[in-house]
Amino acid sequence: MQEIISVWRIIKEISPVLVGFVALLVYILQARRKVSEAASLIVMQVEELKKKIQEIGSYIVDGKLDSSAFYESQSLFEKNYWNEYKHYFVNKIDHSSFTIFNEFYNCASEILEQQQFMKQLQKDYFLLTQHILINAESSFFQKAMKKDSQEPRKTIFEVLVSMLPEKVSMEQKNVINDILKNIESSCPDLYSRIITKNFEKNKNKFHHFINTQGLTSYIPAQIRITIEKHLKREASIEIIGCSGYNKMKRIAAGKFFI
Repeated sequence: MQEIISVWRIIKEISPVLVGFVALLVYILQARRKVSEAASLIVMQVEELKKKIQEIGSYIVDGKLDSSAFYESQSLFEKNYWNEYKHYFVNKIDHSSFTIFNEFYNCASEILEQQQFMKQLQKDYFLLTQHILINAESSFFQKAMKKDSQEPRKTIFEVLVSMLPEKVSMEQKNVINDILKNIESSCPDLYSRIITKNFEKNKNKFHHFINTQGLTSYIPAQIRITIEKHLKREASIEIIGCSGYNKMKRIAAGKFFI
């Protein structure tokens, strides 16, 4: 009985130590998991960025940017995982590799900035074109309505009567005139249709002008120059295969001590 009591006392004495040890172990494992997950995110993002940057390079042909390809391209990245997690790796990878990661992500950020700038210019151009279309169509219709309401004119039917041969008797002219007036009264929206038809004709001409790039889409040459500069810079950064990158891959796999 005395031995049981002694054992129980020992357990009570060391239990805080055991609890603390377990807590510390859990903390270390959680910290490692965070570092491992961060390494995985960075490794995957680096590989994805290399592919996307190469794709962006293909959008520059003969010194010109392919604006359609840029507009449809996906953003290089939404979140910079290196900036977010690099503090985990200050003491885990060598200084040279750390610098390489910094340079690579700085280069990618510069290309992203130009990509976003170009896309914004394209969106602004589309909005401006839409604004011009609305104003032009409104102007066409207002001019048609103003001309119709202000300028004295003969009706179509009066013109037709005036074109009848001279040998037609007055009685026949009156009969024809009455028939045409009946037709005119049965079509009260005839002139609205004519106005609409003329408006549609002008509108379609202007749409064709817009769709055949009648308006100039301005893309500053500096965007291309800056992108080309950073594409060359990125091509000279050997991030995949450097010792720090290989170490990052091992950490991502949970191999901290290899």
